[in-house]
Amino acid sequence: MELVLPNQVNPELLPMIRQGLITPEKLVILVDLAEIVDRFATTLFTEEDVQEKLKAQFGVLPDIITWGDYFQTEVASRYFLETEESLRKIVDTIRFDLISSHLIFAGKPEYYKNNVRSEALVSKGIDAALWKNEEEESIHLEILLDYFENLGLSDRPLSFQDKIWYEAFNIKEVAI
Repeated sequence: MELVLPNQVNPELLPMIRQGLITPEKLVILVDLAEIVDRFATTLFTEEDVQEKLKAQFGVLPDIITWGDYFQTEVASRYFLETEESLRKIVDTIRFDLISSHLIFAGKPEYYKNNVRSEALVSKGIDAALWKNEEEESIHLEILLDYFENLGLSDRPLSFQDKIWYEAFNIKEVAI
């Protein structure tokens, strides 16, 4: 019997689903993740011209096209052993980071972004075992900047719903 996935489930997850590594409850959480990320992103993970080249070369489109596809498969493959509660916390942390990225970098000049990159580069030059909070924060800020730029977060305003959710987010209880 062939397993048919809903449209929101990336086919890359099929082997893990067949092996019982992703429960139906986890699958719902992963679908939520893809929808959240795609709501924020205004760019594709695999650009249209690259998709066309891949289809011409191999006869099929890649499975990972949107940023939601990417995050869904990445989180599933890294955290399939986590509980549903832990997986939900991971998804909430990603949502928090996407909103934070927008709030931090929207409207900021290029020199501010370059400063973030420079500080992260210096931090990466330090052995991770010796990192202090400043180095960890600097590297995390660069990750948020990458989200902002790569996902095109500046091209879509934050929704009222996301702003309310963000204000109610309790980092100590939820963030991973």
